[in-house]
Amino acid sequence: MAKTIPMLDLMFFLTETQDNPRHVGATQIFKRPSGARASLVQEIVDAYRKARPSAPFNQIPVFQKVGLPEWRVVDDIDMSHHVLHLALPPPGSNEQLHQLIADLHAPIMERHRPGWKTYIIEGLAGDRFAIYHKVHHALVDGESGMAIMRRSLSTTATDRKIRPTSCAPVHSPPRTVPSGLRKILEKEASRMARRTLSIGRGSMRLIEDTLGGLRGFSSTEKRAFTAPATPMNRPIYNARAVTHRVFPLSTLKSIASTRGATLNDVVLCILDAGVNRYLREMGEPPDHPLVCLVPVSLRDAGVEEATTQVSAIWPMLGSVNARIDRRLEEIMANTRAAKDQLSRLGKDAAYAYAVLTFAMSETLVIAQPDILGLRPANLLISNVRGPEQALYLNGAKLEALFPVSTLIVGVGLNITFMSYDGRIVMGFTGNGSALPDIESMGRYTEEAFESLRKAVLQPKRSAKKSRKAGRASKKKLSTPRKKR
Repeated sequence: MAKTIPMLDLMFFLTETQDNPRHVGATQIFKRPSGARASLVQEIVDAYRKARPSAPFNQIPVFQKVGLPEWRVVDDIDMSHHVLHLALPPPGSNEQLHQLIADLHAPIMERHRPGWKTYIIEGLAGDRFAIYHKVHHALVDGESGMAIMRRSLSTTATDRKIRPTSCAPVHSPPRTVPSGLRKILEKEASRMARRTLSIGRGSMRLIEDTLGGLRGFSSTEKRAFTAPATPMNRPIYNARAVTHRVFPLSTLKSIASTRGATLNDVVLCILDAGVNRYLREMGEPPDHPLVCLVPVSLRDAGVEEATTQVSAIWPMLGSVNARIDRRLEEIMANTRAAKDQLSRLGKDAAYAYAVLTFAMSETLVIAQPDILGLRPANLLISNVRGPEQALYLNGAKLEALFPVSTLIVGVGLNITFMSYDGRIVMGFTGNGSALPDIESMGRYTEEAFESLRKAVLQPKRSAKKSRKAGRASKKKLSTPRKKR
């Protein structure tokens, strides 16, 4: 049965181009158990190809001459096209895996087939293999996609049942139809009125933001659409750059707790510091703080539906040359103010605001930034809830998983982070033509994490060491020299 494509999901199709496709991905890295049979990976390939996909992985978009665009179910699916078996050449490093995934992620997906592919990749060093999932953003968002992935894996190594992701959808909860035509009409009228009001409130907020942005950047007042010009804002072509980094979740939480910050604030801080250093090393530092687009989930608790349900905030990050601890304080204040402003809109208006802002950014502001001098953001950073416990596939342990995200026009860096089994895994997806050597951005982020850890969790030890060094230096200077 056909169903109408929701508004924000439809935007992913309407703004999609060959150079800037609208799919997302996730990479899973597995470790074979000791003494594993040689056929372990081939068994996964065979099971994935034999699967019969269910919604949303058996749907294609249909754009009709009359009526709204719809999702339609496809019965005959060529699984050999959707499930591919590849191998890395020796030595099978993480960098080689990143490059392969960047190449696989770049091409746009066909619309006459369901918008997903799965690549099972052998040859990774350390007796590991990887699975890269690629799916159109109109099919799933980060939250529903992660739920699908969790359901495809086992919680114990002894569970050898293979559950292909194309058969593990997140279902919408059953909806009850109110009895009586009057109740139905009242419900529909209320929903239409609420949507109309929401679009109006979202439009007013967008107009206010645009007028503020026309006044230019201010160091004393937060103005929307005044992000600095950076390499991330250059035209996006088909090339992609991909890397990932892993951090201890307990340490990040300790930093957040010590400073009264959220985990998101801490992650934004080390990413901001890493990206600023990357730009300095390129010889192109920004002339004022970077601005980050941060999606905010609007999903109700307990509702698992494979559609996109988000709004967004656009906080300014830390000062360009701020110390790492001061950078965290600035980001905490900026994100708190942005969230407060969004919450005053209400859920429906916040959703409408996101749709309208994305549309304006891609069709006017970002596509031609020099016309009005408006630039909404430099990078997109999002958080997806990952599995809390170790997971397995056909007896192989999932060691790491990281997202590979879409890019929006004019914002050529997307970083998505998630928690898994006591760690935070960050996936970097960049505009390959403007951001060379993205591996170094990952290294600078690791170094920023170490700096923040020492500044927040070891200040007493550092101060004690500094005082001791000062006393030793003073004593050395005050000691009279012996006469010869």
